[in-house]
Amino acid sequence: MSTLVVRLPDGTENEYEVAGELKLGRQQGCEVLLTEGGVSRTHARVFSEAGTVFIEDLGSANGTFVDGERIAEPTALTPQSEVILGDYTLSLKAAPGRATGARRASKPAGAEAMPVGAEGGGARATRALPSIKAKPAGATGAGPAKRPPRPAGGPPGGGGGPLLRGTVGPWAGKTFPLKGKVLVGRLPPAGIILEDDSVSRKHAELESVGGGVRVRDLGSANGTLLNGDPLGPEPVDLEPGDQLQFGVVEMTFETPQADAPARRGAGSAPPSRRRDSAQGGGADPEARRKKLFIAGGGLVGVLLLAALGKALMPETAVDPGGPMGTGAVVDPAQQVSELLSECRSYASSELGPPNWVKAEQICSQVLDLDPINTDANTLIRRIKLEKDAFEHFSMGEKLQQRLKPEEALDSFRKIPKESEYFRRARAKAAEAAEQVTKRALDDCKRYLRDSQWSAAVPRCQTYMAVWCQNQPRDDLQPPLGYEVRLEGRLKKNEWRPKDPLFVKFLISRIKLDPNSIPWTCPVAEVLNRDNLPTDPKTVVLEAVKGRYPNKLMQAAMMDYWAGRGSEALATLQKLRASSESAQFHAQADEMLKTMSTVDQLFKGGQSYLAADDPEKAAEPLREALEVDKSLMLDLAEPKPSFYRRSILADMADKSYQRGKHWADRDDKRRACRMWKLGFGFYAGNPDLNKAAGFCSATALSAFRQAGGCPDMAAVLDFAVKGDGVEELVVAKKKEWSCP
Repeated sequence: MSTLVVRLPDGTENEYEVAGELKLGRQQGCEVLLTEGGVSRTHARVFSEAGTVFIEDLGSANGTFVDGERIAEPTALTPQSEVILGDYTLSLKAAPGRATGARRASKPAGAEAMPVGAEGGGARATRALPSIKAKPAGATGAGPAKRPPRPAGGPPGGGGGPLLRGTVGPWAGKTFPLKGKVLVGRLPPAGIILEDDSVSRKHAELESVGGGVRVRDLGSANGTLLNGDPLGPEPVDLEPGDQLQFGVVEMTFETPQADAPARRGAGSAPPSRRRDSAQGGGADPEARRKKLFIAGGGLVGVLLLAALGKALMPETAVDPGGPMGTGAVVDPAQQVSELLSECRSYASSELGPPNWVKAEQICSQVLDLDPINTDANTLIRRIKLEKDAFEHFSMGEKLQQRLKPEEALDSFRKIPKESEYFRRARAKAAEAAEQVTKRALDDCKRYLRDSQWSAAVPRCQTYMAVWCQNQPRDDLQPPLGYEVRLEGRLKKNEWRPKDPLFVKFLISRIKLDPNSIPWTCPVAEVLNRDNLPTDPKTVVLEAVKGRYPNKLMQAAMMDYWAGRGSEALATLQKLRASSESAQFHAQADEMLKTMSTVDQLFKGGQSYLAADDPEKAAEPLREALEVDKSLMLDLAEPKPSFYRRSILADMADKSYQRGKHWADRDDKRRACRMWKLGFGFYAGNPDLNKAAGFCSATALSAFRQAGGCPDMAAVLDFAVKGDGVEELVVAKKKEWSCP
């Protein structure tokens, strides 16, 4: 099995086994996460097929280069191949690795080696211990721990579920409840934080499953011990009284007596039967039958009343897939509004390519609820138009990559002018047209010169169909009342085209078929150069040239805008080292400081996002946006840099995921605080948009049910900026004279 070696900008290396497919990019969910500059959210993929490893670019902004050439199709890799992907260098190693995922980092020469399992980086590293407890003879440390015999039953627990109780140091006596998955580590996002150097950042994981709790080690530096035996990556069930040790921190696993499994002897009765005897199991059977009859009659009456109430209640819709996942009752009008908002989000191209399939599905749900909804029908028509346009655009791109410019041009011509893909297709079509006309023009001239009319007509026609798009009408068709005369001397009311090649083409058509109909220029709006939209990069470059006269400063700004922060800083350092450009040094120093600040804040925020902590990421990323604006000025919003686009998209996505985490645990207030955080960065994420709508509706409901000043805090936790609930709270607090 081959191994992919990824060299980071700081010189360290990570290794990944190529088993199936590895996606590379800066978006969470990629198997190979690359957060430095020049990398798209989903940049490329590496996969193995028939024993050969291939790399394929996934439409990245800055491209993927193999041995210096930008690739357009899946490209085979060998151990001698060098792959450049943004700030990263990739290579292939034929020898198989030892473990999947990120491997040991290969430090630069002279660097101190890090203990296996220590995550490195950060304020401090995990302290490696030579040995915590002596292992039993023959122990490998990789398999499930062998549990030594101990007395039946465990110490009584407290609280409402299983927990860990500290037994040493500052943790002695402290309890840590265990619900769902709980991470043990030295730093957030760990649920049980043990601030000791012997504990890794992500040390171990405990999970409640089917009434029990399992524990496993996460490759920590100093290991996890269960009753003195080392744990491996495989989960092991815990029993009351088990002793766990994380590094040097010791804890006891406890469960409440009610939750512990009953350990009865052979002759003990089940709890239900014991309860019956305690309540007089020998009572009169006739009396017991009467009691059952009365209870059954009461139950039937309750069911009849419930059915009658349901029949009289107005029908409401239930949203089983809402952000809380609890099947909350939703007003149909509100549901239509939320679905329309979600449909528009999927159809938006503000921060990435639209998802037309998903948009059509959501809008179709609106029409199921309200078949004559004007907005939904308008959106559906537009979505269908854009879906077809997207297919033509994608096909044109593929054909162009496969060096079939004529077929690509035919695909681009089919894109209607009303589509947003029309603007994007014009540049692609112009490139394809240039390739087509160059070949066709040479063939046309050669065949005309040799009087090969049957060969000349189709090749000349291919050239003329592109050439004529930007010619004046008077040069292609005779004026009103004039006749066409292609040879001989012109007489009164006779007309001939000015372009001699066009004249020869028309003559060759007549020679090939004297009865042929007059040739007309085919309509191809995509090739018309009038009002050609400007590429964003061109707009930024023109603005940069107006602000910075020095070419190195211009190049640095363009590198920064594209996310190539390292190249931008290197370019400015080169300018700074030139004594001939001393007049630009002060301005270059300011640019260096600003770009470095954005880059460092961005990386710091991305680190928090990688640790599932958008709340901590918010502060550095907000500051990064402000500093970015001071550099990009009026272009910051309309032509956002790589840093701004990444911050907005990633904060919105991670905040939604983190809010969903709390929503799944039925903590609505905390979930909404997370969703509102992401919504404040970017309101175009469809999932986050829907979640914010849920929070707003919950805030209004909580406001209506509020009975006093203390209830207003919960209302504000749900209220979304701009929904009007905050204003209602201010007015109500004033009415109630709240502090």
